[in-house]
Order: sequence, then structure tokens, then C-alpha cells
Amino acid sequence: MMKVLFLQPPMGGWVTWGKHIAINVNHAQLAANLREWYPEIEIKVLDCRALNMDEKQMLDAVKEIEPNLVYMGDALQTTGVAAIHPRYKQAANLIKQILPKTLICVGGFFYGANAPEMLEKTPEFDFVISGETEVTMPELAKELSKKDPDIPSVKGLAYRENGIVKLTAYRPLIENLDDLPLPAYDLFPMDKYIGFNYVRHYVETYHSRGCPNGCRFCVGWTNYDPRGNRDWTHYRIRSGKKVVDELEVLEKKFGAKWVVMMDEDFNVNRKRMEEFIEEKARRGVKVPFFFMGRAPYHLRDRDLLKPLRKVGFVCGLFGMEAVDEETLKKINKGIRIDQVEEAVRLFRENDIMSVVTWMVGFPDDDEWSIKNRFERLDKIDPDMAALQIMTPVPGIPMYKELKPYIVDTDLRKWDFQHAVIRTKYLSKEELGRLAAWVNREFYSKPGRIQRILYYKKYHPFCRLSARCYIETAESHTKAATQDEIFV
Repeated sequence: MMKVLFLQPPMGGWVTWGKHIAINVNHAQLAANLREWYPEIEIKVLDCRALNMDEKQMLDAVKEIEPNLVYMGDALQTTGVAAIHPRYKQAANLIKQILPKTLICVGGFFYGANAPEMLEKTPEFDFVISGETEVTMPELAKELSKKDPDIPSVKGLAYRENGIVKLTAYRPLIENLDDLPLPAYDLFPMDKYIGFNYVRHYVETYHSRGCPNGCRFCVGWTNYDPRGNRDWTHYRIRSGKKVVDELEVLEKKFGAKWVVMMDEDFNVNRKRMEEFIEEKARRGVKVPFFFMGRAPYHLRDRDLLKPLRKVGFVCGLFGMEAVDEETLKKINKGIRIDQVEEAVRLFRENDIMSVVTWMVGFPDDDEWSIKNRFERLDKIDPDMAALQIMTPVPGIPMYKELKPYIVDTDLRKWDFQHAVIRTKYLSKEELGRLAAWVNREFYSKPGRIQRILYYKKYHPFCRLSARCYIETAESHTKAATQDEIFV
């Protein structure tokens, strides 16, 4: 019988998130697809992060399972951006030493846009999926279960033939996410996951694919085959009803207490939002939740914020990235700063904690522009600010523009928390010091600290997440200025 192992090897996580161990949403979805479409294939799951296993314990477990195929991959940047690759490579190398006939496949974030190149550079891998993984990975497993597998027939796959890397035909996108089964949560150690140091019974979910805006810096592009037609901007969703189906299962079967929806833009479609609110209220699904969206959509749907809060929307994130019109235009952000400011105000009015993302490390950044950006952010006064240092991952539209500024090619640091580029006016070290300074400054303001830690109308889970960001400020400094590794 064909046996497939979904493996999350030992690794850390984003420094600002503290002890943060979340389910791998890519693995959970692929395991469900494989089980439903090809039930004759045996599925095993090994989440070393959740089970606190080191490399030796991982190898002992893998040897006992003896899988025919090991899959590693992710759909989200939040596991560690490109810093996941050294971890996957190391795990593959160790597995090949004890089980040389076991095949290794990787896919998803980072790999999707760089499949042939990563296979060329990583002899430990046998296959790299190009583009979305949801259909390609199960089809590969099914093909490998045959006596005489026809690998070239599997679309969206980089493989080797007589030592030469080849790429199969482009895999079209999944059009209707409601056709996919719900993730296979029953195969995962759901009681082991924790968010932001403190939040137990924590779950991350993923209910859409792509983003209609297509910001030029966004690493979400790296999930997608560059042969497609700007596939990242082809936005697809699970219906509001299906989202509630999933939350209901998580709450009632697995005891979820806090759900973080990792869709890049959960609030694009107003009709879906209305359906979601109605379904969650009607069924009495109580679990509180967080989602990422865009400020303009929150302003469009300002009348939905109160009912959203009533059904459990306690914290939300939206992006700002820059404050000057020229930079916003260059990165195709598609927002105005006054929209961000108004969204923050509306969130506070409805007792919803606000998180705003912003960036440093654009090619034209100097000390003045970064401090000016921070001053504007400080004035807008979101409850939390998620700072990202520009990471020039191959596959993003800005990559060619950023490539000349890369000064550190150690992928262990390519995680948004380390400075790996310089700008026209700042060295890597100067950029890192400024990033550390603005992050500490934001989380040192007395009035803000009192609000996000003690305001009783903010949900306790939100206050715990805020506490984590405050407590990890010094560790963030070690990443930004001393190159300490956390993923």
C-alpha cells in the first residue's frame, strides 16, 4: 500500500509571535483531499513542532512509519517566509540517509513560483510542486502508487528524468473552493497548538486563495506558477456557509477557543460577509476570530462591523506598508492613508482590536523616511503594529528591482524579521537598527500599553497576543541587529 507522510520538521517561528505552534493549513487540506479522492492511500501526519520532537526523534518516527512519499510545504508566509527552506532541506537530507528510497516532495509557499530552480539547487528533493498544491500533490501520490507511474502526466510538477530537471504542463487553478473537503483536522494533534505564547486551543484556518489587489512586494505571489496569468490576483473563496461549517467543527469537535483566519483578504466580498455573519449567528457558533482584510472594504462595510463584533470578530489586521503616495503607488498598495486611519477609528469604536502592517527596506528608504513613516503610524495609533523588513523573495513582482540590494543570502534569515538587504542610503546594519528602534518605540508608549493590555472591552485573547508582541521586542532586536536565528 502507498503510504504518504505529511511532515512538519523541527523548527521555530516568527520571533514577534513568541512560542507559536500552529497547524500546517496546507498539510491539513492536502490530507483531506488525498483521503477523499484516493482512499486507498495510507496517510500519516508528523508535526514535530507540535509534539516537541528533535531531529533524532523525528528520524525514529519516520523510520517506524516507512513512508513511500514525504511531503513538506506550507501555504502561509507566517511559518517563516523563505526560512522554511533550510529546515525542509535539512529534514530531507536526514531522511534520505536512513530511507534512501523514500521520495521527498515539497510545495506551496516559496516553492510554487520557483519549482525548477529549487529542485536544481536541492538534490535532497525528488519533486517540487509548481503553483497550487491542492490537486497536484494528491495526483502525484496516486501516480506513484502505480506499478509504472507516468510522472510527466502530473501537471504543475518539477521532477528529474535521468538527472535532468523537467517541468510538466501548467496546472490550472481550482475555481470553486467549496468543492474541496474540509481540512483533515482529525489527523493532527489539535490539543498541542498554541498561539502567541499564551493562547491555548489555538487554530489557524485558510478559506480563500489569492488576493485581487496584487501588491508588488507581497510574498503571496510565491505560491503561484509564473506561467499563469497573474494567478495570485485570481481571488477565490469558500462560501460564508462553508466557513461557518469549518468553525463549527473546530469549536464543537476540537474545542477551538481562538481562530485566526489566514486569508489575505477575508472581507473582499460583501455578500459572503453577510452570509457568514448570518450563518454564525443562526447556528450559535461562539468561537472568537481574527481575520485579515483591507481598510477600504472595512469602510465600504462599516455597517457590518457591529454585527461582526457580535458574532465574535474581536481583532483584525489591515495593511498600510508606507505613508507617502509615491511609494504606495510603486508597490500597488491601492489604499489611502486616511482610509487606514478611519478603519482604526471604526475598529476602536466597535471594541475590535486593530493591527496594522507596515514595512521598512524599500530601495529609497533612508533614516528620515523610516522615522517619518513611523511618526505617521504612531499618530494613526493602531492597537498593534506588525513591522516587516523587506524580504526580496524570488517570484514577487519587485524581485528584479530589489535583487541588486541583496547583501545576505542566508535563507535562515529571510523571514521578514531580519535585514537581508540594504537600501540606496542605508546599510543592512543601519536598516536593522532602525527596524529594531521603531518596533521598540511603538510598543513602549505608555497610553498604548495600558489600552492593549488592560482595556476590558478587548477580548482576553487579543490582550494576550498584544502582551506577546511587547515581550518579544528585545528578541526582535536580536534578529534585526544581531542576526540571531529564530525560525
